[in-house]
Amino acid sequence: MAKLSAIHIYPVKSMGAQSLHQARVCPEGLAGDRRFMVIKPSGDFITARTHPALQLITPLGQDEDIHAGRLRLSYPGQPDLTLDVCEFEKAPVKTQVWKDGFEALSIHAQADTWISTLLGEPARLIWLGETSNRFREKLDTRVSFADGYPLLLISEASLADLNLRADAISRMSQFRTNLVVSDTEAFAEDGWKRIRIGEVEFLLAKPCSRCVMTTIIPGTDRFHPQGEPLATLSKFRKTQQGDVNFGQNLIALNEGIIHEGDDVVILEEQPGEHYPNRAPAKRSLRLITKEPIAKDFMGLSFEAADGKPLPTFLPGQHLVFAFDINGTRHIRRYSLTHAPSEGNYHIGVKRTRDGLISNWLHDELTVGDTVLCSRPEGRFIPKAGYPLLLISAGSGVTPMLAMVRTALALGKLKGVSLPLAHIHFIHQCRSEDDIPCHKSLEDFVAAGMTLELNLTTPGIEWKGNQGRVSASQLAAVPLLAERDAFICGPSGFMQTVEGMLTQGGMVTSQIHCESFGGLTSVEARPPEQLKIQIGEKGFVGDNQQSLLTQAEAQGIKLLWSCRAGICGSCKCKLTAGEVHQPKAEALSDAEREQGIILACCATPLTDVSLEPLDSV
Repeated sequence: MAKLSAIHIYPVKSMGAQSLHQARVCPEGLAGDRRFMVIKPSGDFITARTHPALQLITPLGQDEDIHAGRLRLSYPGQPDLTLDVCEFEKAPVKTQVWKDGFEALSIHAQADTWISTLLGEPARLIWLGETSNRFREKLDTRVSFADGYPLLLISEASLADLNLRADAISRMSQFRTNLVVSDTEAFAEDGWKRIRIGEVEFLLAKPCSRCVMTTIIPGTDRFHPQGEPLATLSKFRKTQQGDVNFGQNLIALNEGIIHEGDDVVILEEQPGEHYPNRAPAKRSLRLITKEPIAKDFMGLSFEAADGKPLPTFLPGQHLVFAFDINGTRHIRRYSLTHAPSEGNYHIGVKRTRDGLISNWLHDELTVGDTVLCSRPEGRFIPKAGYPLLLISAGSGVTPMLAMVRTALALGKLKGVSLPLAHIHFIHQCRSEDDIPCHKSLEDFVAAGMTLELNLTTPGIEWKGNQGRVSASQLAAVPLLAERDAFICGPSGFMQTVEGMLTQGGMVTSQIHCESFGGLTSVEARPPEQLKIQIGEKGFVGDNQQSLLTQAEAQGIKLLWSCRAGICGSCKCKLTAGEVHQPKAEALSDAEREQGIILACCATPLTDVSLEPLDSV
């Protein structure tokens, strides 16, 4: 049976959590949950969506004391703020949470100064009062400063499932859930309608739509650079309406006490939402062999930890690994080195001096250990039977080994005497000790492959090519114009070789380069002042921050919700200038062509003018 494994409250909206062993459930949610909130002088609410440093503030106090207005706030490097309801001004303050307008209560100038100093801008800290004035007719209940519903529930299994798919390890704290449930299948909560925990019966009102706040890296005030876990959730938990759901919003049907360890009794079920799955779970691979293939170059072989067959692959493809080290997930891509017919997955990893993962794989990962891995992918794939020119440097040899081994295996099946006669292979490395897979290379040559080894720092007895790959060397390759060229190695090496091949007469469609590098970030652009016009209001901004962030800094209100390119609330029409608009879930190709942008993630590249599609 499902169990209540954890209880959390968040005394101040967007600030840190407190864990409880038991809690009192009232109509507004858990006692002590979201009783305080930070607002702008205008009354607009402030959250970690725009001010992630809020999550670094630790609230201290007992839940019932917090509910009654007694709390202490702690932030590194700043004196603690002690709040006592006896000292509150309790003057009515008009505020709002999203579209809900209502009155809360002021605290005092000391509290406002404390939070303003921390945020670096004018702000106020307000109290909900012992009873909330925020009544949501849609829910037929009072609600605290929470976004929309009194409580949130997520199962441990659902988080574990997410972590099998995502490129970063997520923690339950990122989702700010009140109730955590154990001993269920992943997303079992999607199918619950009414449940009982301890003395309280709950209605599961609707799935919880997630926003950019989930991407704040725990313990920091920084957002995850790849937008995890939201990026992964949007691939397998997105509705047709564009909501990205994770967790279930709850309404308490009566008051009472709940305890950690209570049974979660399913009273009524309902059909769960259907979500298209574009984020398959990673597989667990077990290391079965680990052997050097050259100096500081390790060959590793893996089998499926569950004993089931592994997905097949094509020569030249690579694997995307997820290595979890000290609580952080690191994503790395490694090319497969063997023929698909060999069944298991084989890779080669060259140690780099300051490479965290390469050194960990060489020194720490041992036979029997498991790692996570996605399906093989990549388009660095030769056409069968075409004459090939393979050119590599350093660890760039790995996909070439798979191509040659596959051609050799196919040739043997067909009974071809020299199955590798169509391949000309040039590899560049430092010294004799750096030449990988000596025995395999000898077998390749015996099967008809032409091999050229270029050593940049050879020993005195080396009789082969010395120095880097040169234009004259490439020009001497037989039937050069008829070959498909595959290049893999450091980016500078690939650019140089590609340039020499095109100058030698090869067309670009014949040249294929493998690279695992990412796109240039916005921060890499030199800062530049720009003129930004939004409707009738103009100001001087920059090419570093999103248009939404810059507009807010000027007091210009634009609609927004997720701040992650998912909901589409901040759509604007670009009428002049250029922006960097990353690919976003809420923006279709047709809208892009019409000049529609998302203010939350579009960054101006030139002077721009835009018109919001919806008004605040």
